[in-house]
Parts: sequence; C-alpha cells; structure tokens
Amino acid sequence: MASLSGLPVSALRFYDGAGVLAPSMVDPSSGYRFYQRSQVASARLVAHLRRVGLPLEDIRTVATEPATASAILAAHLGRLEAGLADARREISIVHQLLENTEITMHRCTLPAVELIRALREVRHAICPDPDEPRLNGVFLDSEPAQLRVVATDRYRLATSTVPTSEQTQLHLLLPAPAVDELLAGEHTGSLDIVVDDGTITLSSDSGTVRSQIPDVDFPSYRTLLTPGRRQVPVDAAALRAALSAGPTETLTRDNDGVAYDVSRLNISTEGVRVGASEDPDAVVVGVNREFLLQALEAGEQLTLSLDDPIAPLAIRNPARDGNLSILMPVRLDQPAERRTA
Repeated sequence: MASLSGLPVSALRFYDGAGVLAPSMVDPSSGYRFYQRSQVASARLVAHLRRVGLPLEDIRTVATEPATASAILAAHLGRLEAGLADARREISIVHQLLENTEITMHRCTLPAVELIRALREVRHAICPDPDEPRLNGVFLDSEPAQLRVVATDRYRLATSTVPTSEQTQLHLLLPAPAVDELLAGEHTGSLDIVVDDGTITLSSDSGTVRSQIPDVDFPSYRTLLTPGRRQVPVDAAALRAALSAGPTETLTRDNDGVAYDVSRLNISTEGVRVGASEDPDAVVVGVNREFLLQALEAGEQLTLSLDDPIAPLAIRNPARDGNLSILMPVRLDQPAERRTA
C-alpha cells in the first residue's frame, strides 16, 4: 500500500490511528496491516491532501464526506495564497534591509479620518507597559492598496486597515503616546506622513504629531489572521448582555499576578451561550471577559470564528473588511475561584 499510494508506512499507521484510513484487517499476532486494492485510490487522495498541508481534521472530512471537498479545498488554497503573499512581503522587507544600510526618507499621505478610526479600533489592545517597547504602540504595516494597523499585548490582538491610493512603505511601530496624541486631536482631510532619520511626523491642517521610531521588531502576527473553520454569527448587544449577567471564574496570571474574570463560551451551530451548556457538540472556550467585551464594540452584527478550544478566538465585523480582534483562549482546567458576576 505504501508503494502504490505514496504514503510512507509511518503515515499509514498515523492515518489509521487518526481514523482516516483504516486497514481492512490487522493481524492480531503480528500487528501487520492488510489493505484492499480498492483502498488505493483513497490512500492516494490522502497522500495528495497531505502534500499540500491540509489539516488532519479537513483530511478526515474530505475522505469521509467528499461533497464537502470543494469548499474545504478552496479555503485551504486561500490560506496558502495568503501565506505566499506574506512570505513575499517579508522577503521584500529583507531586501530593503540588505540594500538600505541607512534609513531613507519616506513620504506618504493618508485620509486622516480613516487612520484615526483604525487607531481607535485597535487602541485597547496596546500593551500598557513601557518596559515592553515592541508592544507599547501600534504597528503600521504597508500592504497593497492599504495600510494595516496592529496592536497586541500578547493576550489579544486587534487589527484594522486604512485604504491607500498611493504606494506606502511603512513598517514601523507608532508609540502609544503618539497614538493617543493623534486620537486626542481633530484631524481632518489628509494626513501627511514623513519618516526620516528615525522620526515619524504626521501633519494635518489641525496640527502635527512627531515621535521617535522605536528600534524594535514587532511580533509576527499574520498567521493569526486566517479565520477559523467554525464561524458563528453573533448579535453583539445580546452577547454583551449575556456576558455581563453570566457566571465567571477568577484566574491569576502567573507572570504578573494580575487577576481577571474568565467567561465560559459554548459555541455551536445554534450560536454562542455563556456559562454551562448541555449541548455535547458545542465547543467550550474560556476567554477573558473584559477583553471580549472590548472586542464586541466593533459592531452590532459580528462573526465569531475558531478552530478548537485551544486555538485563538477571532471576532470580525463583516461590514468592515480588515477589522479583527483575536483573543488567546484561557485554559479552563486551571484552579479558579468561581463566582457570579
């Protein structure tokens, strides 16, 4: 079977244990696996899916439910194409670093209202600790036809986008004080941005904000932007009310001793319920309640997506392409003081 299908013997054993491709018989004394010739086609299918990096759960679904293959393969191809685009972007930055030993001046113009809106949408996710300089601000990351703004404190990530009509070359962290100064102003019209000699200057008719650019490397974040396979529409107002009235568990972070409230979400095809659920098919996820409440401010009709209980939980606004909040899940098997909010 290994020779005919292209699946190594170790892979055949793995897919047997995973319930994807079981042999027709296993010798009880030797453990040797026997396959029917009719299984070769299925094994070859699994081999091809394995070569393109399809996740195990999706391989299992395609193998057992062929009717779902088109949607699953299209989604995976989209992830691969996005990954290739990200790789090209990173290589482009590498070439710039190799070719430009000195910081060169860069100018661009952005719509002030759009940039201010995007900064306001991600401001809550900035790490407040100035001793974490690579997280204490908003990362400005140029993409084709748009600028992505990103903030993270390691426990969550928020991102939004600003449309651009010209090519921009911004890959820098805008420190939190400069972000707050921009948000406090009343900038309208165009916002002229000049990056020169380690300084960024943002000017409009309403004033100028100037800041040193921290010499830091922002964490890699793009792999988190891929939506989870399970997507559930949610009414933000209803979920906010349920979170406020529902039970919580109080946990303490090991690194800084900060206590926080955790809400237990039961996510199923019926929607999202807070607290205990009797639905055996629901995915149970623990999340920081305060972080989720802040993420739900993105709109009224949102989409919640995830892969499994230990994968990041994403909250998207379908009406605002590029607007996304990602929450790291909380382990629910930690000791906790259960209480009712």
